[in-house]
Amino acid sequence: MSALITAAVAATLAIVSQDQVSLRASPRDSAPQHALLTQGDTLEIRGERADYLQVYDHRRERAGFVRATQVRRTALSADEASSMLAVMRFVKDTPGSESLGIAYTAAYLKAVPSNAIDAEPFEILGALADRLAQRASNTSKAQEALVNAQMETATVYGVRMKSIERDGRVRLCYDGEAYRRVLALSKDNAPRARAALSLTASECIDPATLPADRRRLDEWRGEVIESVKSDGLPEYLRNRLEMRRASIWSSLAFHRARQSATSAETTEAVKRAMDAFATVNKT
Repeated sequence: MSALITAAVAATLAIVSQDQVSLRASPRDSAPQHALLTQGDTLEIRGERADYLQVYDHRRERAGFVRATQVRRTALSADEASSMLAVMRFVKDTPGSESLGIAYTAAYLKAVPSNAIDAEPFEILGALADRLAQRASNTSKAQEALVNAQMETATVYGVRMKSIERDGRVRLCYDGEAYRRVLALSKDNAPRARAALSLTASECIDPATLPADRRRLDEWRGEVIESVKSDGLPEYLRNRLEMRRASIWSSLAFHRARQSATSAETTEAVKRAMDAFATVNKT
């Protein structure tokens, strides 16, 4: 996560909290506009004049002024970590604020002591990145420029997307790095289940994948899904987990039968798929 904040850590930073914020040449509304900023952009604060902040945008390598009411200041201190986490929890469930939440997560990971970092910020980051990818895949023409700007901002913080072409349409999918960290750090079944469901999503598999590569991918998906237990999960989440388990093991049964694996290996995969499907609550 070292690439998430590009400005100097020692400097006081400003996180842009709105879309289409003007970076102006001087502290007045009529001044020429240097750039149009997006929520989540991080600026280095270098001064203050009236109700404007003098800032430097390291991403665009431009200096200028922004209204103080359009940004949130932070010194990336440990004392601010709890308030940052509260904002992250709020925007996690606020559609349209994904790039802002990603910026706050990056700032939180810089501010919080390393021994206090757990799985929660990575789960929030994964949820925000997933939703941003879905928005970008289904956005209207009217919102396309705005969503693309938020995508560019997310990329600055190390969030990576992949493009999947299916049925003549391009779908963007998050690469899942944050969810891999959730699986490594969390001992709670619920966040682990949500992470596994995102990492093993079939809609994010390239349909042009060669059979041998697809089998290796499904073997890995099987390892991920089997690393998560359904004990104590809410009913809806347990059902989703077991349906995904059944889907993956049925795919592995197909691979094994197709590639002349031993009948015992194929039978095992079939049994695992049927056992998982049988545990789904049909009501």
